[in-house]
Amino acid sequence: MAKRMNKEELIKLIESLKIDKEEYWILSSGALVIRGIYPDAGDLDIAVTEKGLKELKSNYNLKEKAKGWYIINEQIECVVDTKEPWKIEKYGKYNLQSIEKYYEFLKQSNREKDKKRIPLIEEYIKAKTKHTTQLN
Repeated sequence: MAKRMNKEELIKLIESLKIDKEEYWILSSGALVIRGIYPDAGDLDIAVTEKGLKELKSNYNLKEKAKGWYIINEQIECVVDTKEPWKIEKYGKYNLQSIEKYYEFLKQSNREKDKKRIPLIEEYIKAKTKHTTQLN
């Protein structure tokens, strides 16, 4: 298994991607690390638009996996998805998977590592809601 990446290492990997920033968004643990919710990520999972997939195919030797997933390299995988506002949250200069969408995924997952993340996400959503309420 590859060494886990902290936020700084993950950002360096994201910045090295040869794809237009508007054609992908960061999923799963990568999105948690960027938000500061989780300390590290084992890999980088991204969702890409059809245009983004074409860009990746022209810049990398993609290997097809199951269920629409592709391996870009040993650290990065992607899945094709449609870009819709409710799926994506802007966080600084990065497009991240919406925290609510990821929370829904976690609640339906049977994987132990996903179940352990639920309290972290609930705490983040609660703090985010409290902060938003205080601003209004």
